[in-house]
Amino acid sequence: MANRRQSLIILIVYFIIYALPTILVASFRQLGDQVFIIQTLDYLIGALLLIWLATRMKEKNPLERKQATWLTTLFWGLIGTILVIVGQALILQVTQLLGQSTASQNTTTLLTVGRQYPFFFAAVILGAPIMEEIVFRKVIFGNLVPVTGAIGAALISSIFFSFAHADGHFFLYAFIGLLFCWLYQRTGRIQTSAIAHVLMNALVIVPSLLGH
Repeated sequence: MANRRQSLIILIVYFIIYALPTILVASFRQLGDQVFIIQTLDYLIGALLLIWLATRMKEKNPLERKQATWLTTLFWGLIGTILVIVGQALILQVTQLLGQSTASQNTTTLLTVGRQYPFFFAAVILGAPIMEEIVFRKVIFGNLVPVTGAIGAALISSIFFSFAHADGHFFLYAFIGLLFCWLYQRTGRIQTSAIAHVLMNALVIVPSLLGH
C-alpha cells in the first residue's frame, strides 16, 4: 500500500514537471526564449526529485527482489544501447520500405531548439530519460507485473510510453519501451534501462552538437 501511494505521488509530480513550462508560457508570454532555461532546470530538478521519491519506496517491487551486480548492470545497459540503436534502424528501414515517413517531429523539434540553446540538451540527455524510466518502467511496469504478469505489464507500459511521445512512430516507441522493460527485468535494476536510454539519446544529440 505504501509503495502504491509513493508511486501515485511520483506520477503526479511527473505530470506537474512536464506541464510546468507550458503553464508558465501561457501565463507569462513575455518569457520568450527564457522558457528553454526554465524547461532545462525543470527537467533536471525533476529528475533528481523523482530519483529521491523512488528511493523512498519501502518495499522492492517483484522485479527488484533479485538484483544483478553493478558491473552486470553496466554491461546490460551498454548491450541495451546497441540493441535499441539496431532495432530503431531496422524499424525505420521497414517504415521507409512501406512508403511512410521516417522523420520524427519530436526529435526534429528537440534538435532545432538544442542547436540554438545547447544547454537544453542536458534536459534531453539526462532529465527526460531518467524521469521516463522511473515513471514508465519502475512505477507503471513494476506495479503492474503482479496484476497482469510481466508481458501484460510491459505491453501496457510501452503503449503509454509510445503515446507520451506522440509523433506518429507508435511501433518504434513501443519497441523501445518493451526493450527497456526487458532490460529492467533482466537485472532488477532501473539503472540498466536508464543507462541505455541516456546513451540512446546522447547518440542522437552528440552528432548534432558536433555539427553533423
